[in-house]
Amino acid sequence: MVETIDVRERIGDDIEEFAHSLGAEIYGVASAEKYAELFPKKPPPTRFLENAKSVIIVGLPFSREVMNTVAKPWLAEIFRSGASDAAMDQQGAQHPPAGAERYYLGPENEMLTHEVSMIGYRLARKLRQEGYETFYFPDVQTEPRFKTAPFYFMPAMYVAGMGQLGMDCSIITPKYGPRFRVTAIITDLELPVGVPMDSMYYPGCETCIECVKRCPSKSLNGKYWKNVFKCSNYGCCGTCLSICPVGED
Repeated sequence: MVETIDVRERIGDDIEEFAHSLGAEIYGVASAEKYAELFPKKPPPTRFLENAKSVIIVGLPFSREVMNTVAKPWLAEIFRSGASDAAMDQQGAQHPPAGAERYYLGPENEMLTHEVSMIGYRLARKLRQEGYETFYFPDVQTEPRFKTAPFYFMPAMYVAGMGQLGMDCSIITPKYGPRFRVTAIITDLELPVGVPMDSMYYPGCETCIECVKRCPSKSLNGKYWKNVFKCSNYGCCGTCLSICPVGED
């Protein structure tokens, strides 16, 4: 038994090292069984891989400089009041912002999405070549009518012990706050896994609530819940991510 654990840890170290060699700066592993146990209403890893054992999370952080531009629309030569006026139709309905919030963030988000997807693809390919079954997620889109996803990365990060849920309904990590992009690789390889933190909720969010106060679409209710339709209709501006005070960045 000790030998099996030692071998598993060595393989786990090799997989993590390979992920970092591909460029991943964020890495963690969740137990597929624990995921299904803690989040029974979410699509389980076994939906994609019958004998799923581990869920590998890989990702990259946003750059702090670009995130800072979200709260500084004048850096795009677009002023928030003018952008808001331009986004209103004659009936007064709000449409996605006219570019101020996502002027720089949007392109970086697309770049990180591509890079993270490629890391996931190459890591899954390596595991497959070594004889393990895998399922990796490329740029997964939410269902447009109900805003549901085929698989949820944030619960996997919590199960892996990588972070906790923030008031903005994102996972907050100690190093990067909520400012990152991740994807998941489900595999039948049993790897060393992380341990969920004692509380699902990030400590201090209740006394901060900056994301709630400054959300331009008023999508956050201050009780760890978000109206995803209001957020999406406004354009998912990223304000809540940019102003979160957590993170070494």
